[in-house]
Amino acid sequence: MVDYFVIAKAEVLSEKAHGILAKYAKYTNYDEIGTPEAIIDIENSLAILAKKIIKCQSEEEINNAAQSLVIYENIIDNIQVLSPKGTLSV
Repeated sequence: MVDYFVIAKAEVLSEKAHGILAKYAKYTNYDEIGTPEAIIDIENSLAILAKKIIKCQSEEEINNAAQSLVIYENIIDNIQVLSPKGTLSV
């Protein structure tokens, strides 16, 4: 049986994942030479997660994906603190 509530949540989380991915793209698309390798790797991992989210079939998978998105978003929102220079040029 199809759980439409899980499908709806997966669609919302997928949109959120793509929004977070856009934040990463702001740093990686303009200056790949100056972008730390770790940020590029995180962006790639997030892209993979964004594709998997839409295929979630249980509430547990949705919750795990939501927790992961919180971590990804916290990283990109605090990138200036994490960057050795204090900021990345965009």
